[in-house]
Amino acid sequence: MIIGIDASKAAVKNRTGIENLVYELILNLIKIDHNNIYYLYTNAPLPKELKHQLNFIEKLDRRKRFWNSWFLPQIVRTNKCDVYLQPTDKIPASAPKKSIAIVHDLAWKYFPAAYSVLGNIRQRQAIDNYLRRAKKLICVSESTKNDLTKYFPEAKSKASVVPLGYDKNVFHPFSSPRDLLKIDSPYILSVGRLEERKNTARLINAFVSLKKEKGIEHKLVLIGSPGYNFDVIYRLINDAGQYAKDIVLPGFIKRDKLAEVIARADVFAFPTLYEGFGLSVLEALACGVPVVTSNVSSLPEIVGNAALLCNPEDENDIGEKIFQFISDEKLRDKYSRRAVDQATKFSWEKTARETLNIIEKWKNE
Repeated sequence: MIIGIDASKAAVKNRTGIENLVYELILNLIKIDHNNIYYLYTNAPLPKELKHQLNFIEKLDRRKRFWNSWFLPQIVRTNKCDVYLQPTDKIPASAPKKSIAIVHDLAWKYFPAAYSVLGNIRQRQAIDNYLRRAKKLICVSESTKNDLTKYFPEAKSKASVVPLGYDKNVFHPFSSPRDLLKIDSPYILSVGRLEERKNTARLINAFVSLKKEKGIEHKLVLIGSPGYNFDVIYRLINDAGQYAKDIVLPGFIKRDKLAEVIARADVFAFPTLYEGFGLSVLEALACGVPVVTSNVSSLPEIVGNAALLCNPEDENDIGEKIFQFISDEKLRDKYSRRAVDQATKFSWEKTARETLNIIEKWKNE
């Protein structure tokens, strides 16, 4: 069987989120599948580790502009496959009837103001495309599946859940993590785009309150690129007065260094308003860091009993849960052990295997 995948996101050099998902999915399919042939459609050369196995064949067209609307359909039409997997964007009209799409979240339904008018249109068009062209839909969490079938009941018969994973060679506990950020003080860490949906503003307010009322010695480290309404976040930091210097924005950090930065944190705080999966939370769990995260969307599903859950709309609750960890070393140790155990329930190999199982069901149809 020939399986086609839009692998273009895996060609991105500094991968985050969906780009990393596509890369890890292909990398782990390489490990477990030596029988099927894979066509990896891409608009830039893929990393060498994704094309060293003979049954994984790169199909390259370097024309990046209008890739999804023009050139991906052409390359799929020229290099036909039996089953097609679309990790993001729309399924091309030239794809076979046996097509699968991955649904990451429905954030645009809950936070339409966080997207441009064009962004909302594209999100809706993508879902309409999946409902029309995909025979199967893979959701990254039960929460995402529930959201999908809530707004689009016709998707229920197509939808199944395949959770994401993490790189165990990168994200794991460190006995003595280095101070790579040169902060030289304990810190609370959050990783993700700095924007409204990630609830960055409330996290900053909760942190400033902890500095004022509890006198904590910690800094707040926010790793991520500016997102929607970042000007509000920037003003908040400037208005923090003497505590502004304790809020650190290091920008993008490569994955091989990110794990050690996470492992050095006293608390990983991720009070997001909505998350399709919450990959950064899983990576923090794998590093054995005590996690405070939201009691909404997919987060309770991912963390189980291995994190303290907060109301993301209540700054006092966010601060209180963070302070519980800061002020109680035994509690931190307890949740650190729970975190590592919870993370073992997830892996990219499991993601690849469950995806392959869905594909292989079509062999005899």
